[in-house]
Order: sequence, then C-alpha cells, then structure tokens
Amino acid sequence: MRIVTQLLTGLVFLVIGGLILLHFMPGSANMARSLGVPENVVAMVAKPEPTALAPAAGNQRRNQGQQLTVVVKEAGEGKINDSLRAIGDGDAIRSVGITPLVAGQVAELMVKPGQRVTAGQVIARLDDEVERVSVSQSKVAFEAAQAKLSRNEDLKKIISQAEYQDAQSAVESARLAVSAAEIALKRREVRAPIDGIAGIVSIDMGDYVTVSTPLVTIDDRSRLLVDFWVPERFTGLIREGQAIEARPIARPGKSYPGKIQAIDNRIDPASRTLHVRAEIENEGDTLRAGQSFEVILNLPGDSWPSVSPLAIQWDSQGSYVWRVNKDRKIERIAAAIIQRNPDDVLVEAKIEPGDRIVVEGLQRLRSGAEVTIFGEKAEPEKVADAAKVAP
Repeated sequence: MRIVTQLLTGLVFLVIGGLILLHFMPGSANMARSLGVPENVVAMVAKPEPTALAPAAGNQRRNQGQQLTVVVKEAGEGKINDSLRAIGDGDAIRSVGITPLVAGQVAELMVKPGQRVTAGQVIARLDDEVERVSVSQSKVAFEAAQAKLSRNEDLKKIISQAEYQDAQSAVESARLAVSAAEIALKRREVRAPIDGIAGIVSIDMGDYVTVSTPLVTIDDRSRLLVDFWVPERFTGLIREGQAIEARPIARPGKSYPGKIQAIDNRIDPASRTLHVRAEIENEGDTLRAGQSFEVILNLPGDSWPSVSPLAIQWDSQGSYVWRVNKDRKIERIAAAIIQRNPDDVLVEAKIEPGDRIVVEGLQRLRSGAEVTIFGEKAEPEKVADAAKVAP
C-alpha cells in the first residue's frame, strides 16, 4: 500500500512539472503534441509562440529608429572692437596760475577761494606809493616841456632851428616818461586774465611777493578736457569730433556726453598707446579738474557670425558646427573661433544670421543625414495629407 502511494505521489509531481515546463519553455508545445498530449491541454497550458512582424512593419519601425531628433538655435551676428573703454584724467578747459608782474608787498587782497572772477578784474594790489609819485613827477616834467615848446614857437623867428627841435624832442620824451610811469603803476595791480573760479589763495595781506610767487589758480571749468590713452590697434578707428561718454569714477551712474577734441600725432614707443583728448560739458559745475573718468567710445567694429557655445564641435581637422538646411539635412560647416563671450561664440564660418545650428543631439550626426527638429510644428501640407489618409 505504501509503494502505491509513493508511485501516485511521484506521478502527480511529474505531471505538474511537465505542465510547468510546457508553459515556460519556448517550443515545448510541439514536443508535447509529439508525445500525444491532447491539443486542448496544450492550448490551455502552453505559452503562445511570438509571430514575426511583417516585413513592411519591421522596416517601418527600423526606419523610425534611425530618425534623429535635434535641438537647433538660429545663428546671429556679433561684433568685436566695437567699444573702447579707457581711464582718463580731467582738466579745466582753461587754467591759469596767477603770479605778479613785479615784486612788492601785498597791500590789498580782493579775491576769495571759490569766487567767480571775470577777465580784467583786480584780485590783488601791491604797495604803489613810489609809482604814484613817479607818475606825478613825469606829468609835471611833461607839462614843463610843453610850456617851453610853446614859448619857442613864439620865438621861432629869433631862435635857431636846433633849439626848436630840442624843445619838440623834450616834449616827446616827457610824454613817454608819463606812459612808463603809468605802466609801472598799473603793474602794481594783479588782474585775472580769464573768466573762471578762483582756487585757494596762497598769500595774505602784508606778504612780500616776487614775480615767481604763485598767488592763486583760476580755472575755467565750464567744460573739461579729459586726457586718456588708447592701444595702438585703435589708431585708424578714432577721429576728431567722434562722440564719447565720460563716467566719473567717484560718481557711479553719472554720465556726461562729449566729443574727441584732439589726437596726438605719434604712438608712445614705451607703452604702445596713443594720447587722445576729449571735451565734455560741465553743466551745473559738478565736475572738478583732476577727476578721473571712464571714457567709453563706440566704434564700428568688425562683424562675425555668432553661434551658441554648445554648437562648437572638435575633431582632428579643427572646430566645426552642424547646420540644418532647408531640406532638414545636416551640413558640416568649418568654424574657426574668433572670440568667446559668455552667451555666444564669434566664428569665422560660412554662416548667415538665421541659419539653424544644432546645439543638442550632436552625438550621432553625419553629413547628409535627415533630422527632425525638436519643437518644430508640422508643416500645413503634411497636416492636410495626414487628415486625408486618416479614416
């Protein structure tokens, strides 16, 4: 009885194992049929065999797998050497350091620091007592010479011609002496030669000054001159009269328009720079001589095609980019890098603004391959064709 039970148990396990093998083993259905297993059991337990795709469907899926999708960005245009920035120093349009014409003691001081003066205004007077006396003496001598000449004219018939000519010469000499005395007196006054603003006065009343003693500096700062130096490569790009923009270093955000007033006639051999002078308006008298400025000069510059930094590829022949033509086919374009910027790269290449340059999906590209552009809407003709085909 025990043997029968073991045989039946083994038979059950054998049947279950066969069914499991029939279900999971590929090709086991044909083997089961050859062993005489009923068809309904095979159909119920065996795993269906996969059927091969039709040749047309397989080719279609294979072709879809080969279709490449890329992301493009239109090429632009950029410029280099289109802007010049330099640091310059400002100076008054006219500036004069005042010194007296003669030596003497300061008797009167008529100017204060920051005072606006006009040309010819007396700003200081030296002691002039001696000069005033000299003027009076010369006038007395002149009057005496005139009186003697008048008497000689009355006695012209009884005096010699030489005596009469001596009287005339005496009158002329006396007149010149009066002029010299008046000039000497006038030089005791120190006058402003230009209109402007007086600086700090460096003398006091009672000081003794000479012809080399600086009294005060007068600046005409209605306009400022800004001297700056530019690299020699810009020599042929700047012209007198070109507009500039001057920004005071000490006052960020402020800007003053101006123009180039003068350009030096030679390059400095030590620094390889060119000296340029610009002129700016000083409306409101807010600027001072000696201030530093950032000078900005806009230039025509050189134009080059610009592409995204992601589009640049390299190989043994150098740098290049992929372009998508009108037929959505890939073209390889050699692109020598001219300048790298944060947002784009200027290149020397046969590229026009608006050309579609690939920036993503670059790994599997080859010349002549047809691609799909990511995010591009379907063309109206293709949409219409699809609508006709749809049931």
